[in-house]
Amino acid sequence: MSVQASPSRPAAKSIGAAFVDIVLTLVILVVVMLSFLIAPLLALAVAYLVYAVLRPRAKKKGAASADGSPAGPPASSHGFGAGTNA
Repeated sequence: MSVQASPSRPAAKSIGAAFVDIVLTLVILVVVMLSFLIAPLLALAVAYLVYAVLRPRAKKKGAASADGSPAGPPASSHGFGAGTNA
């Protein structure tokens, strides 16, 4: 029969090392949680910026062109008040 002289399990961590591991784990958890909360807001902000840059510029209503005619498509001549259209 033989007797094992070495310890059966490795030496335990010190209290300081265990505390550092816990703090590091909590920091990683907070960073991951914040990234999941902030990422949708960033995606919405980028989408809005793309929309604002790529949308067509709205023409001012009632602005006259160089020849004096009103800007925009001509008015339709049907429906209520069609006879008053000049």
